[in-house]
Amino acid sequence: MSLKSKPELLALADKADMVVIGPGLSLQDETTKLVRELSSVIAKPLLIDGDGLTAIAERPEILLKRKAATILTPHAGEMARLARKTVAEVNADKISILRETAEKMNATVVFKGAHSLIGLADGRVYVNLSGNPGMATAGSGDVLTGCIAAMHGLGLSPELATRKGVFLHGYAGNLAAAQKGEDGIVATDILEQMPAALKDDRASVVAEKYFAPPVI
Repeated sequence: MSLKSKPELLALADKADMVVIGPGLSLQDETTKLVRELSSVIAKPLLIDGDGLTAIAERPEILLKRKAATILTPHAGEMARLARKTVAEVNADKISILRETAEKMNATVVFKGAHSLIGLADGRVYVNLSGNPGMATAGSGDVLTGCIAAMHGLGLSPELATRKGVFLHGYAGNLAAAQKGEDGIVATDILEQMPAALKDDRASVVAEKYFAPPVI
C-alpha cells in the first residue's frame, strides 16, 4: 500500500463499524509505515493481525494514542515480537506475558493456539476451549479476524465480539472436524461452518461448555 492512499483509507474507515488491518499486507517499508500511521489515528475499533502486528511491534507506543478499542490477534511468533521475547519464553509463561502485553498496549489480545487465550487490558484472561488441532492451517487466522469483526457488526462490544468470535471460530472448526476429520480441515471448511455455529450458539448456551472462567 502507498502512503498516498492514507486520506482515502481514513475516509473509508470512518464509514466502518470496525477496521481490520494486516492480513496479507507485506512488510515493505512504505506499507509498514502506513500501517503505523493509520493505527494511531483511526477513530474506530481496530483489529490488527498478520503483517500489521509485525509493523506495530516496532512502535507499540503508537497504540496508546488511540481512543477507540484495539484488538490484537498474534500467534506465538507474533506475540514474541510484540513482547520482545523469544517464542520459547512466551510459550513458557503465556498468562503473565499476555497480561503484560494487553496492559502495555491497552488492547484486547488474542494469543492464538491450542485453547486460545484472550487477555484484556484490565488483567482478566479468558481461556477458550473450542477448537481442535486441525485448525492449525493456512488462512484459519484470517477467518478468525473476520469472525470477530462480524460479531462487532452484529452489535457486540469489541471485548465481547472478540470472545464470541474466538469461541465461534473454534466451534465452527469442531463442526468441520466432525464432517471431515481433523486431518482434512482447511480454512474454507471453517468458514462454511460459521452459519451453523452461530445458529447453534443462538439456540442454546453452548458457549458455557467451551469457555472457562477468567483467570484471576
